[in-house]
Amino acid sequence: MSNPLGFIRTQLHRHTVHKLIEQAHAWPTATGEVNHWQVTAADESELTGATPNQIEARFHFSVNGEYYGGYFRSVAMGVHQSETLAKGAPTVKVRYDPTSPDTNIVLPEDNAENLPFRISTGA
Repeated sequence: MSNPLGFIRTQLHRHTVHKLIEQAHAWPTATGEVNHWQVTAADESELTGATPNQIEARFHFSVNGEYYGGYFRSVAMGVHQSETLAKGAPTVKVRYDPTSPDTNIVLPEDNAENLPFRISTGA
């Protein structure tokens, strides 16, 4: 039997992420830099037998001389692929809430050309 509370929690998270993505399309952008990579187990929503890992990247960016940060994750991928792609210090296009830059997101469509893997929206 599945966990109804877990299902509700997952649905609320997805709703929150989708709402954030909708808002973010109107936010200004900044250029961030990846400063840490980590290979992690894939989120349950991304996990398959052939793609057990995701890359988590932490980044920082500056707005009006103040530094902010965040993280994003790749789509699920195989072990070898995740271990070979999690390197370097690429730039990423970050969308941030102008009233609170700590609220930010890295969208897949903004970064298709500058990263060697696809980004998950977290939904």
